[in-house]
Amino acid sequence: MDEDADYLELLRLLSRYDLLLEQLQKTMGEGFQNLGRANYHNKNALRGRYGSDYWDECYEGQIAVERQNDGSVSIVKLALADESEEMPDEDEKVDEKLHEEALLRRRNQAKQRKLQKTRHREPLTMFGGIFSVPTSLRQCQTSFKGAIPLVEELINCKLATKRLLDNLEERNGVGDISRH
Repeated sequence: MDEDADYLELLRLLSRYDLLLEQLQKTMGEGFQNLGRANYHNKNALRGRYGSDYWDECYEGQIAVERQNDGSVSIVKLALADESEEMPDEDEKVDEKLHEEALLRRRNQAKQRKLQKTRHREPLTMFGGIFSVPTSLRQCQTSFKGAIPLVEELINCKLATKRLLDNLEERNGVGDISRH
């Protein structure tokens, strides 16, 4: 009876894997379709197609993949490094004019850091700024970002299926159950 439950679980995992593959195919297809649409509307631009010639090399990314001890993976959002500056001691005697210049400089640096963090968070800004990015390129980004959790689930589903197959092979004493 326990073996029947394992085979039912195997069928459930295979069905889930197949469904996830279909969803990934649809999501990636929509992403590439929107990218093609964005490239078509960008054909008169100096650079032509959206691609690696547009990339800003200082962009570091927003997510990372962590591999667990059991082999499964999980997607982790990266926290942005806080680049806060130390404030000068209040006890320091500073000429009022120099103090005002320092405040203005800090304010200007804070604005620049905020702008850099905004650029760091939104990779679409490297394709022409915040407001000049075509809607189809934004939709492309949404589609591809939607594919990331699907890939995570696919990997974890595949690992669970492999573990279950290995357990069934051990129990049945068969070399490779998929060949039978």
